[in-house]
Amino acid sequence: MNAKLLFTRRMLLVCAAVCVIVALVLALGVIQPVKEDVARGATPEKAVMAFWLNIILNLLSALFLFFVAIKSKGRGWMSTSILIIVALVVLLLGLALVDAATAYKGHGPQMQSASIIMFICAAADLLSGGLVVTTTCLRPKKT
Repeated sequence: MNAKLLFTRRMLLVCAAVCVIVALVLALGVIQPVKEDVARGATPEKAVMAFWLNIILNLLSALFLFFVAIKSKGRGWMSTSILIIVALVVLLLGLALVDAATAYKGHGPQMQSASIIMFICAAADLLSGGLVVTTTCLRPKKT
């Protein structure tokens, strides 16, 4: 197997693992504090639904990354299209987490840990999305 293809497969699998970890951290470390948010103007029910959507989209992105890494034999139009869409979704999920973390930063000391966790998850999502774009460009053409 081509060394470049093997390298890009590993990078896609790393990105998939990062997406799964972000989803787990959000589910375990953010949902409960957001449910208990009592700040003025807070809407915990809507926020919890938005975080669950973020978690589901992160898991779906990881699933697509995993299947492209395993099944693809190189840079074809289908795998490239899937990877670009996944990269955009992951980058947008990271930006959504930055927005949420910034908003929760002002909700008092009880939300500081959740805000920090969201910033870390946002950074991981943004790095993962950038790595998917880079990996997509580095993939060798199908032979």
